[in-house]
Amino acid sequence: MDDDEFDKVSSVIFNNVKSIPKVGLPGVIIPQTADTRALLCGQGSQNCLMIATRFRKGRAIICAHNGYVYKFKPPIENDYSTFVKNCKEWLVPDCTVADDQVVSIDDVSSMESVSEKAKILLWNGHYDKSEEFMNALCQYLQDGGGLVCAVTPWGWLQRYPGKHLPDFPFSRFCDYVGVRLTDEYNHCSDPILVRPELVKFKNIDYVVKELKDEQNNTEYMTIVGHAIRELEDTYPGFPLETLQNIVLNAGKDVIPETSCPITDKKCRELSSGICGIMCALPGIKAPNIMMFPGDFKETPYIYPDASWQIESHTSEWHCTGFYVVAGVPIEIEVLDGKPGGWQVRIGCHSDDLRNCAELRRWSCISVCKPLTNKVRMYSAYGGLLFLQSSEGNNNISIQIHHVVQAPVYDLNDPDRKQKWKHQRQTDGLWADIAGRHIVFNLPSASVVHIDDFDPVLEFWDRIILAHHELRGTKPTRRERVVCDEQPSAGYMHSGYPIVTHLDVCRPDSTYFILNLEHLEKDGAWGLFHELGHNMQQKWWTFDGTGEVTVNIFTLHAMDAVCNLKTWIHPWLKDQLSKTTQYLKDGSNFDQWKQSPGVALFIYAQLAREFGWDAYKQVFRIYEKAPPTLNNDQEKIDHWIVTFSQTVDCNLCPLFKFWGFPISSSTKDSLSSLPVRNINDELIEIAPNRYAM
Repeated sequence: MDDDEFDKVSSVIFNNVKSIPKVGLPGVIIPQTADTRALLCGQGSQNCLMIATRFRKGRAIICAHNGYVYKFKPPIENDYSTFVKNCKEWLVPDCTVADDQVVSIDDVSSMESVSEKAKILLWNGHYDKSEEFMNALCQYLQDGGGLVCAVTPWGWLQRYPGKHLPDFPFSRFCDYVGVRLTDEYNHCSDPILVRPELVKFKNIDYVVKELKDEQNNTEYMTIVGHAIRELEDTYPGFPLETLQNIVLNAGKDVIPETSCPITDKKCRELSSGICGIMCALPGIKAPNIMMFPGDFKETPYIYPDASWQIESHTSEWHCTGFYVVAGVPIEIEVLDGKPGGWQVRIGCHSDDLRNCAELRRWSCISVCKPLTNKVRMYSAYGGLLFLQSSEGNNNISIQIHHVVQAPVYDLNDPDRKQKWKHQRQTDGLWADIAGRHIVFNLPSASVVHIDDFDPVLEFWDRIILAHHELRGTKPTRRERVVCDEQPSAGYMHSGYPIVTHLDVCRPDSTYFILNLEHLEKDGAWGLFHELGHNMQQKWWTFDGTGEVTVNIFTLHAMDAVCNLKTWIHPWLKDQLSKTTQYLKDGSNFDQWKQSPGVALFIYAQLAREFGWDAYKQVFRIYEKAPPTLNNDQEKIDHWIVTFSQTVDCNLCPLFKFWGFPISSSTKDSLSSLPVRNINDELIEIAPNRYAM
């Protein structure tokens, strides 16, 4: 099959097919070599989820969700009939393939046991195969066989925490046929539309060659930038001179500026492409990083050698105490311990902004790759150097070359105060300030004036412990809070790390994240809230309460640590007018679900009436025996029943008052319990509704 014929493969596969159903949440795969062609993409050309490959005489189709492989098994679903027919005709040309000639190899341990009459093999790549098997499979393809295989790369990573995609046997097979797996999600439409314009790029090999002559091609720039970010330095075809020229000739309209964000879609895509390209360029410094995350005004002292070791028992980032200078390559050697399960990260700002409506900083400025016995890395942006551990017991000792010392403070270190006298004078631009249960990453300039962090870190530790005490759990790792010029979502967001704006790291601000006087007096609703998100469980969080049940933890921490009583907290006071109107209008539950401020009141009433000990008992019941709940109604009913039985009161009237739908079986099961006599300013708005 020559190139011209191969270029038409997408139109052949999708002849008379306008779309195919979306199966689960597909991943993203990359057509890498000239023997691959992109077949189907999600929202953009860089989001490929189906690839055709030619392998000598043979042909294969690779999909980014393992569910697709089963669509080729008889009986064929109507939505896939034309698609499957076209695939079979392309995989085995000039031959009619009968149903019994399409054979699964999932449970096969040797190619010798595969039926000789098989024309097309089906392989769910999550069924591991030996090297010997995969070599035989490649020979089968070379001899003219057909193959449909599929895998969900991100799903495999979730199933095997601490592993990396190169450890995945199917990934090694993909290397043979010119395809690369990534850990990304493919947020595509359902059904997935067939859009020929998205697959014109063919493969990375083709795009790289074309980019030499079309350096302002937005689509090519985006594709190459994405591929470089994923492939790192493992793909030898990237022309460094061309890539360097692209970066050096970048115009102001594609260089992010804090005071003048990039809002034009094409410019944002070009900027993100350039951002990815810089991942492949050692010795280069990203334009305008003095604005963010910062750069050195004078050359800092670079340590030629430094050693570091850590003992880890869970998955988290461990700051090495060193900072990587933008554009300066570093080397890391493992002295003791096994590198498997560890990753190296440069930069704490891990939010990916490629899908944001504006860019105030470069879209991806944190670089991460698996740790090996000897690894070389560089970053065009610089940043704190971390080792990232996986779950389980992991000990590692490393030698680091060409780094700058950074300010670090750790409440677990008995010599921290003495060390801080030196640490506060080090050159690193960002600091790592750690309590026992929480860590803050913020600019060094924000903290070097502070003599003693113990009191404020102990305050934040109490917040973490209060959250866990309420839920009935214990911290398994330190929470991490990163201050960023531009969080990827909202003003701040939860997760690991929690990311917030830079305003909280201004020492002269009342809301400075380490301003103990203000924290003890007024708390920090925003951060308490995001920490609460990290505590939420799906069992008691149903549709409309994602921004509500989180604030059970916020209110509890405000009460337990800051002595700000739940009834009625200033934040709740601000919601009173809207809540009063909601109750006067008849308590429409659909409206309740759309207003977190209104929705929080019933949870506050429960805390006021029964105390936080009731919540602690309820949450412990859930934690001890997690229920299987299949829909929102079951979650609502289970919450009402569990809380009612815990406090020995029938709470159906209270939930009915707020508009909750309650099943008849729940009402019946609680009918023998006494009804709590609740009489407050909210119940008085519609007292007749507080009844069965």
